[in-house]
Amino acid sequence: KEGLTDEAFLESYTTGHKELREHVKQYDPDTVEGITGVSKEDILTLARMYAETSPSLIRIGNGLQHHDNGGMSIRTISCLPALTGQWLYKGGGAMKSNSSFLSYNETALQRPDLLKERTPRSFNMNQLGSVLTNAAPSIDSLFVYSCNPAVVTPEANKVREGLLRDDLFTVVHDLFLTETAKYADIVLPATSAFENEDFYTSYWHHYIQIQEPVIERYGESKSNTEVFRLLAHAMGFEDEAFRETDAELMEQALHHPENPHYEDISYEALKEKKWIKAKRGPFQDLKLSTPSGKIELYSEQMKKDGYPALPTYVPLYQESEYPLTFIPGPNHNFLNSTFSLHEKHQKLEKFPKLHMNEQDAKARKIEDGDMVRVLNDRGECELVVSVGHNVLPGVVVSQGLWADQKGKKQLVNGLTPDRLADMGGGATFFSGRVEVEK
Repeated sequence: KEGLTDEAFLESYTTGHKELREHVKQYDPDTVEGITGVSKEDILTLARMYAETSPSLIRIGNGLQHHDNGGMSIRTISCLPALTGQWLYKGGGAMKSNSSFLSYNETALQRPDLLKERTPRSFNMNQLGSVLTNAAPSIDSLFVYSCNPAVVTPEANKVREGLLRDDLFTVVHDLFLTETAKYADIVLPATSAFENEDFYTSYWHHYIQIQEPVIERYGESKSNTEVFRLLAHAMGFEDEAFRETDAELMEQALHHPENPHYEDISYEALKEKKWIKAKRGPFQDLKLSTPSGKIELYSEQMKKDGYPALPTYVPLYQESEYPLTFIPGPNHNFLNSTFSLHEKHQKLEKFPKLHMNEQDAKARKIEDGDMVRVLNDRGECELVVSVGHNVLPGVVVSQGLWADQKGKKQLVNGLTPDRLADMGGGATFFSGRVEVEK
């Protein structure tokens, strides 16, 4: 309406801007204030500030995707830099992850050709509880590595019910005796990053680095790949792929002619230099992976896949009559369930908290510091409440995935749904509903 879009950019680098211009008329400031609870004055102030500031970067936080409509939310936000042409400016644009710059040759590692066109059963880990309790035919063995599903997976009570099955043979390969390891028939000791050779990229920066061992293997610890090789041999798989060393696997992964940012990157170069920065050119030189090769504000492909072709508000799924949206957020001193076993990190966090708006607390006669029960049809947990104005009315936010402690109910993922998000098969951790009582 105010002519703050970059029309030249829209014409050259996008498709669908004319359709979008008509489509967004239904999202006037009054309507959006009603949807979001953000005042229309703030919406207008932010829109003008964003349009008139250059360069401007939108940092899309991690977690927004964990809603029923998370994919559409991120798709919508990602369109904004195109409207103002910010992709052309150094420091401009939007970013949720930059990992594609250093995406390696996954096909060489995964070797789908070895399936010889067979299609084995596969399941989404976010629905592990339902898989372990309801899959037909049943899942009879489970090998867990680099994960702690008894704590981190949605519907965690259902996951634990599945892990308790007498007829499920479970092996856990880990550095620590995690909650999941306690359900295992066999626990295998894993090596740490300090004992392995590997390469690392990043979600955000553009550097690839090699990790070389700095300590000897501890006891009988083995890496994931070493265990896979031993299992393959013991089970009689003699394919060459199962005999390849870590160095050979890295060499194959880093041979990736399809990624133009890998111009100077190889296993040999990485061994010599220890770290290498991905090659990056200007936006104009990027080949976008959309069907049109442009930013698709209107996407015919999305329409074919059953989504709205344009950025569209989709309300959260109303799963129950429970009145509060429950967001089990992270805390500062754990990384998911990693470090939650450590006494030092627990002391830094003190105890699990539930943040609640003063308005909701008052209606329930709850005061700051009370112990409260958070519950729904999936389970319940007991947390200390922090009452204030740092969360919206109608929303409660917990902090961190705490390790099991005797006599304490603090398994927040016992409350989370195992529905899948609208795009990408992601979890909907943050779209569950609960009630809170003193």
